[in-house]
Amino acid sequence: MDGAFQAQLAALGDEVVAAAIPEGCKQTAAWCIGQLPALYAKFRQTCESRYGEEISRLVQSLLKELATSQQTCPEAHQLAARIDDRLRLLHEEFGLPGLNLKSLRPSPGHSGKAG
Repeated sequence: MDGAFQAQLAALGDEVVAAAIPEGCKQTAAWCIGQLPALYAKFRQTCESRYGEEISRLVQSLLKELATSQQTCPEAHQLAARIDDRLRLLHEEFGLPGLNLKSLRPSPGHSGKAG
């Protein structure tokens, strides 16, 4: 199971490196993805919530960077959605607790204006 799990994380990292996104976003995203294998290994070995919380924090930061970069491009938004989906599926497939992520998408019908 560890080999398959690590292979899926590595494939996600490869996807980030190959993405047509601004270089700053790519570097941040690649760094964040690069931190995940060690964190997941510790989390899966110990089941300590601090590792799960750190994974969630790191992924949340990654998704926020991709979604709100000053040079945001459609590819960055698409990559953020793919990363979110793939990590959720990875957690389901390997029986890990879900990531505690806040939605970065505005709720429908909410303009953000005070009224």
